[in-house]
Amino acid sequence: MHLDADVSDRTASDAVRRAALLAALDVVDGGTEERFERITRIAREAFGVSGSFLNLARETDVFIKSQQSDTAFGPTIPLQDTFCGRTLAVEGPVVVPDARADVRYADMPMVVDDPNVRFYAGVPLRAGEDDVKIGTLCLIDPQPRTLEPDDLALLQELGVWAERELAAGADEDRLRSVLAGLEPSAVDVPGYRVGGMSHPHGIVSGDFHDWHLDGSSLVLTIADVMGKGMSAGLLAATIRGALLARGTSSTGDAVAALEAQVGPDLSRAESFATMFHGRLTPATGRMEFTDAGHGLAIHLHADGTETILRSFDLPIGLHPVGAARVTGTLDLEPGDALVLVSDGALELFDSTLAALSILGGAWRDTPDVDTFLGRVRARAVAHDPGDDLTVVLVARD
Repeated sequence: MHLDADVSDRTASDAVRRAALLAALDVVDGGTEERFERITRIAREAFGVSGSFLNLARETDVFIKSQQSDTAFGPTIPLQDTFCGRTLAVEGPVVVPDARADVRYADMPMVVDDPNVRFYAGVPLRAGEDDVKIGTLCLIDPQPRTLEPDDLALLQELGVWAERELAAGADEDRLRSVLAGLEPSAVDVPGYRVGGMSHPHGIVSGDFHDWHLDGSSLVLTIADVMGKGMSAGLLAATIRGALLARGTSSTGDAVAALEAQVGPDLSRAESFATMFHGRLTPATGRMEFTDAGHGLAIHLHADGTETILRSFDLPIGLHPVGAARVTGTLDLEPGDALVLVSDGALELFDSTLAALSILGGAWRDTPDVDTFLGRVRARAVAHDPGDDLTVVLVARD
C-alpha cells in the first residue's frame, strides 16, 4: 500500500511538472505552427507511414501539436487512450510492431476501432533541467512493421529537432536579425530584379541572407540558426563566412563542406541551422538548390499558379555529416518570381505555409521590389512577428 502511494504521488508530481513546463514553453495555445509541421511532414514522408504526430502530454490528456495523417485526431485525447500516455515512464524510444498482439496496447480505441493502428514508433520529447518527458514524436500505420537501427536513429534525430523547437518557445531572444553591416550588397543581374530585407527582433540573431555573383551566376542563400541571443548570432556569422568561402562550388558541395566545418560547432552549442542555398544561371533561368530543412520558398509562376518548395532533408547540425542531400532544380521563366523567407514571415499572418501565398499575392499586386518589401515592413510594424523576419525576392522580367 505504501509503495502504491509512492508511485501515485510520483505520477501526480510528474503531471504537475509537465503542465508547468508546457505553460513555460507556450506552445499549446498557439495553433498550428509551420516549425512543427515541417518535422512531422518530413517524418511521414521519410518512413512512408499513414500518420506522424508531435504530441504533448498534459495532466490528463494528450494535446496533438502537429499531425500529418490520413485520419484526423484530437486535438486532445485522454492520456490513457494513447501510446504516448502509456509510455510516459519509458526512458527511450518505443517500437510496437503489432499493437493487436501486445497486451499493453491491444485495448486502446485507436487499435480496436478506426484507424486500426497496428504499428507504432515513438521517441520521447524532453524539456527542463531535469529532462522531464513532455511528449513524443511518433509514427503510426495500419500494417504491422518494425524499424531498422538506422531508421530509429533518424526518428531520434527528428525528435532532437522537435525538442529544440519546443525549447525555443521559452527563449525570448531567439532568432534576431543579422547586423546591418552583414547585409548583402546590391547586385546587377540583367533581366532580373533581386532584393531582400531583414526586420530585426533585436540587435543580432541567427537569421541571415546573402547573394553574390560568381561569374555570370547568382548565388543566393537564406538561413536560420536556432539558439540563444549572441551565441546564435556568432554561429550565423560563422556559417555565413564558411559559405562565402565556398561561393564557387555547386550548392550540394558547398552545403556538404559547410556541414563538415560547422557541424561540430553547432553540436557543441546544441543548435542547428535550416538553409536554402541556390545557384541561378540567368541566361536560362535554371536554379540549382539545396534545401537543408528550410522549406520556406514559393515559386510564383507567370500564369498565376504557384509552387511551394518543400524540404525533406534535415537541418545542418542534425543531418549526418557525409550523408547525401537532395539537390533540386527550378526554372524561372519570364515573369516568374521566387520568394524566400525565414519563419518570422509566417508569424506575420497565421504561422502556417498559407503566409507564403499571401506574400506571393502581395508581390503580384505590386510587382516592384521596393514597394513589395515596404509592404512587408509595414505589416511587421502593425503585426509584430516576435521573431526575426527575413524576406528575399528574385524576379525575372
